[in-house]
Amino acid sequence: MLKRSLIKIMSAYIKMLDKRKADKIARLIKSENKHKRFFLFQTPTHSNIGDHAIAEAQLDFLNANFPGHTVYELNQDLMVYFIEKYSSLINKNDIILLHGGGNFGNEYMREEKLRTFVIQNFPNNKIVVFPQTIHYSNDISGKEQLQAIQRLFAGHPNLTLTARENVSFDLMKEYFPSNKVILTPDIVLSQSQLKNQPRSYGLEVIRADQESILSNSDKEQVHQLLVSNFDQVINSDMHAEDSRTVKTLEKRKAVLEFKLSQFRSAKIVITDRLHGMVLAAITGTPCIVFSNYNQKVLGTYDWIKDLNYIRFVRDIGEAQKAFGELNSLESYSPYDSKLLESMYNPLIESLHE
Repeated sequence: MLKRSLIKIMSAYIKMLDKRKADKIARLIKSENKHKRFFLFQTPTHSNIGDHAIAEAQLDFLNANFPGHTVYELNQDLMVYFIEKYSSLINKNDIILLHGGGNFGNEYMREEKLRTFVIQNFPNNKIVVFPQTIHYSNDISGKEQLQAIQRLFAGHPNLTLTARENVSFDLMKEYFPSNKVILTPDIVLSQSQLKNQPRSYGLEVIRADQESILSNSDKEQVHQLLVSNFDQVINSDMHAEDSRTVKTLEKRKAVLEFKLSQFRSAKIVITDRLHGMVLAAITGTPCIVFSNYNQKVLGTYDWIKDLNYIRFVRDIGEAQKAFGELNSLESYSPYDSKLLESMYNPLIESLHE
């Protein structure tokens, strides 16, 4: 009973702090009185580092391509209170942006509801969804949720959806024929994160959630493949130990830089996480990547399949072969984000329109 009371007190205290942060942003908006403005909603407060890499890449992308604009970021914990209290601060010429990733569908309903909340509350603004993977389950729950979203999106006259791979692009065009749909790579691939660091270990970044399709036996064989070839193996994940460590911009940058450094110091990464593969790509780290339960890993791999240090595999046998090839790879070209630069033009053009 005491523990439950303490949890309620801490929850109330955290909500109070979030409201104060939102109030502070509102005061900043009033004092600055800028004319060219982006409002970026729904950036993460959970522990997934891949989503935080997306958040940082989105800000970098906006600052690089729209230097005359001011960007106001309202994360998941601040946005509902901010919109309910301060939506009048957002005028019809402001552009609303929604966080990208792999949460478009009925698998992650919190994110789905937050996205819906924004679109419902800003029917007259241009709204652009950053690159996403879409997945609605083929059951009653998935079909009902999709139908509800279709009705909402069809009623918005200026909504742009960005797919980050071809399957999602085709599905979005089919599901939302009255909305603009564009295709770009995952936003994290818009930047390079190369640094010279000594490489010394094998890195294992394997999912432990519902998106993994690897059996326990598969995971053990992955582990043994690394253990038998490296003196040191780091078993990691794409999650911060405590979500509270990434709730501020400064802490988010620090957590992300630690993870990037971990990849830069690895000789080989084996992963089944999309952003495990992406971080390996942008840090120039040899990587073996397995698929997951939907199209997002393979679809994103299609953008970088010409990188000879990234290998997509379907089973342990292919992984063992790829490991031998990567382990004997004498040289490879480091990641150059300029190779995909033109692929982001549809997003830039949509924001300029």
